[in-house]
This record gives sequence, C-alpha cells and structure tokens, in this order.
Amino acid sequence: MLPRRWGRDELGDWCAGLPRPSARIGEIRSCQAANPTSTGSSLGALIQNAPEEMLGDLGRAPPSVRLVLTDEPTDALNLDGRLGFWRIIESPLDRALLLSEGKRARRVRCRRGDLFRIEGATRLGFDAGVAACEVRPQFLLENSPPPANPLRRILAHRNTSARQVWMRDAALSVELWTLPERSVLEPDGETCHVLTALTPGACIDGAPIARGQSVFAPANGDACVLSGHGATLMVSYPDLAPTNVWRTTPQPDPGAGALRQAAVLSTAPRQTPTFVRAA
Repeated sequence: MLPRRWGRDELGDWCAGLPRPSARIGEIRSCQAANPTSTGSSLGALIQNAPEEMLGDLGRAPPSVRLVLTDEPTDALNLDGRLGFWRIIESPLDRALLLSEGKRARRVRCRRGDLFRIEGATRLGFDAGVAACEVRPQFLLENSPPPANPLRRILAHRNTSARQVWMRDAALSVELWTLPERSVLEPDGETCHVLTALTPGACIDGAPIARGQSVFAPANGDACVLSGHGATLMVSYPDLAPTNVWRTTPQPDPGAGALRQAAVLSTAPRQTPTFVRAA
C-alpha cells in the first residue's frame, strides 16, 4: 500500500484486514517482486527459486495489478509505454480521466464499468472519488510499432456467461469470472494466473480473498477450490491464447455412461453382437 497526498483515509472493504500505513492510501500494488506472500517469502524470491514451477512453459512473469483510490484529483501517473488495461470500479457522475501526451492533454469521461486500453508513454490522472484497477504485463514486446492513439475505450459486450473476455493481447489477457457455488482451478503447466477479487465473498480452498487482494496461481501448482456464489474475480495472465484451467461443471462420469448404455441395450431388439469401443 502506497501513501499518496490524494489518497483515501478510509478504504472501506478494499483489502480489509491487511496492515496499512497511517497516511492516506492512493495505490495498492500486487504481484510486484517485493510483495510478501502467504508463504513468508516475497513473490520475487518464490519465482527466482523455482521459475519453471511458478511460471510454466511460457516462462513469462505474472502481470502486475495496481488499484488507484482517489479522495481528490490525482497527481500525474507516468506510464512508461507498456500496454496497460484499466477498469473503472467506482466513479461519481461526470468524473473523467486526464490523459497527457507531450504538451497535449484531453479529458475522457469515465463511468463505473468502463474499460480502457492504454499504450504509449503518457501521463494519466483521475478525478476525485474514483477507484480504478490497472493490469500491466511485466515485460516488453519489441516487435510492435508505437500506437497512433494511446488510449482506446474497450466496448464491453453484453455477456451472461460466467467467463467474460475483457482483453486479449500477445502480452496480456484479462477476463472476468463470476463464481458459481463451487468450481475448481486446475493449473495446466503452461502459464501462471493472477486472480484479483473485485467483490467480497470469494474464497480459495475456504480462505476468503479480500476485495482488491490478489492471489498468484503458479503454473504447476496444485488444484484448488473456488467458492462464493456470485462473487467476481478479475483474472489475468501473460498470453494471448485462452487457457482452460477453470472447471465450473462436474467432469463426465464414465460409469454413469456405461449404465445408461446397458439400459438401452437391454430394451433393444436382439441383433448380431457388435463390439463397442469405450469413449
């Protein structure tokens, strides 16, 4: 948690229960190398000691997550040109973000739920009363030209599925997961994932995740149970291809299929026997 002049004294239920400085908190950063973890070691030390287990076959560092909380307009946040994804989580009416490119500056209206893609060396500022979450890859892709327009609004499609795609890029994928009563996260060894709680109520293996808190899921870690019906997680990982690590439905039961097939055969007319290969 980083103190800022324009930050908030009261964080509400953002990262409730975590130790914090006495000054106003303007930024909460996750998945930085210096972040302490539940194991007692820093995240950077965990990755350095077991890079293949932590990062998987892809070998890319996890995305960083930054939560910005304002009580008055922010000072300029300097963006270094790497791709950044922003979601506006709280915003009173008629609030805006200020984007500065060189000597040119423009105000862009922002409302709760708005999604933005920002790429290029710019400065960003937020009005008072705004909470915004940024996801950014911790590496640079060198083969892409500088964008003509560093800020693009992402149009969110009306989607009722439990897994919604917010952004796909060669360096970063960001999704929204709406949890059922129970589901399973099964790492596939390909890449790591970062799960950030946007609402209260989410639990991993029974342990609650505070709103705004992030959980690092190693690429070769153990399977874990996600619970909390209706709670939402922002899930990010450093790849374009969608991963298949979230199991929201029970796996097929081969025994039940065999019983159904046996029931059908018992009522069917007798014919020449045929061999059936199990699926």
